[in-house]
Amino acid sequence: MADTCTLGPDLKIARHSKQASELEVGSLKIGLVDFHCLSRECLANAIEKHDSSIELFQFPSIHHLISEDCSGLDLVIYHPHSRDSSDEVIACDVSTTHRALPDLPIVVLSDVEEADQPKTIRSTLNSGARGFIPTRTTGIPIVVAAIRFVKAGGTFAPIDQLLANQTAHTSIISYTEPQVPLTARQMAVLSHLRQGKANKIIAYELNMSESTVKVHIRNIMRRMGATNRTQAAYKAQQLWNSVESNGASNL
Repeated sequence: MADTCTLGPDLKIARHSKQASELEVGSLKIGLVDFHCLSRECLANAIEKHDSSIELFQFPSIHHLISEDCSGLDLVIYHPHSRDSSDEVIACDVSTTHRALPDLPIVVLSDVEEADQPKTIRSTLNSGARGFIPTRTTGIPIVVAAIRFVKAGGTFAPIDQLLANQTAHTSIISYTEPQVPLTARQMAVLSHLRQGKANKIIAYELNMSESTVKVHIRNIMRRMGATNRTQAAYKAQQLWNSVESNGASNL
């Protein structure tokens, strides 16, 4: 069991046994931290089955992750469980990981209820995470798209939840023009647009019809006040940056 829970020599061997020319374009090596062995293994298998260019290395705790040589990893997924960890514990774990591995983006999977998400999202992002994915409403295709969006430099979070109590927290974010928050599925499409993928490829990778992808793209452009795909991606990134920079003052 220890071999499946820690990085061990496997990642080092993988790094040195493959020539750069043999690696798939866009391949990712991800550290997956989850105390529950069953959910950890199921999640790793599901992600790797959906996208064969992603390889996950499993860890039972933040301590095990930090104690290993993580120089070959591209990103960290942390999957705490709300029944086992409070917001404060999760924020502490994220902060500890960010300090120890400052160059690795951290994505948090959370099973907290929607009513508790705004506070949890803020504390998670302010602790150093670059992504917050609600497991109650998000499937594997969106998880994979969110991972790649974060790796590309974005910040992924259900912004509709962040702004759900905007009346009580009016200073969370200030718009310079009328905008409507994007849904998780729209953000998944947007992350693929950033990579220059065609509608047919986006449809295949997100398990949608091509016509649905076209509808999402039109809605993204309309909601972001954009005239083309590049402008939509830029405006979305500005929105995430604004949430990150202003969220700390509302904790």
